[in-house]
Amino acid sequence: MTRWIAIDLHPGHARGWMMTGDTAEARAEVTAPRTPPTDSTLAPLLDALRAALPDAATAPALICGLAPGPRCTPVAIPAKPEELLPLPLPGLNASAVPPLTQRSPFGIMVGMTARIAGFFALNPNWDGVLCLPGPETHWVQVSAREVVSFQSALSGTLTRTLSHAIPGLPDASAGGWDKDSFLDALDTTLSRPERLASGLAVLAAEAALGQLDSGAAPARLTGLTIGAELAAARPYWLGQQVALLGEPADIRPYVLALERQGVPCLQADPVRLGLAGLTALRRRMAR
Repeated sequence: MTRWIAIDLHPGHARGWMMTGDTAEARAEVTAPRTPPTDSTLAPLLDALRAALPDAATAPALICGLAPGPRCTPVAIPAKPEELLPLPLPGLNASAVPPLTQRSPFGIMVGMTARIAGFFALNPNWDGVLCLPGPETHWVQVSAREVVSFQSALSGTLTRTLSHAIPGLPDASAGGWDKDSFLDALDTTLSRPERLASGLAVLAAEAALGQLDSGAAPARLTGLTIGAELAAARPYWLGQQVALLGEPADIRPYVLALERQGVPCLQADPVRLGLAGLTALRRRMAR
């Protein structure tokens, strides 16, 4: 059977599997840039993954997570991720799964095609909204295994940036997570999203005076940003069934926020989805 490498790239990490047909023989994970690589900057990361996997030096790779470029052209929606043809990357013995793009509202989803394809492969009759949290969160309307529309928000990037920019704000890793503080902040901007900037100013003032504990501060910051995001994305989750596809730390606040609104959430394993999607796309290449 054909041996190949499945690679799922996301900000900060890259996962790779040594595959024989549809079977994963070995798995490795290496550190990746927080900014998605392009086809012209991919080589060192690809070499690191090949070195971490057994007998991977000459195996062709299928990669999801490249930034758009001359050899990684986005595909406009509506689109069926499982039916997309990966794009060859000459000189790298690899192919790239294309990102998905939308004209109105203008947006692009980098690194999510394989997870969405994997979700469809494992949940073939599911219709509703997929929420893919991360530095950029995507709310994706899907029907009949097709991406119909999406809306994106930079809440994760905003939260991370502000956590380092506000003097005196305790780092999230320094303490626990205060659920009540998160929900109070969430309610503030979900009902009045125009209060986001003023709420951040209050948080900064309290941080400057040392009036924040390590659990409440990051929870409040996250609650303020996600509350404003949910207000903008209301048509995507109100009255819908929602599936959360992402790393556990990324989906935790979304689970709490959506449960607060009475929205049932399916939580899916992003590692399993990424591999399932890459495997489905590889099968399509072999036809």
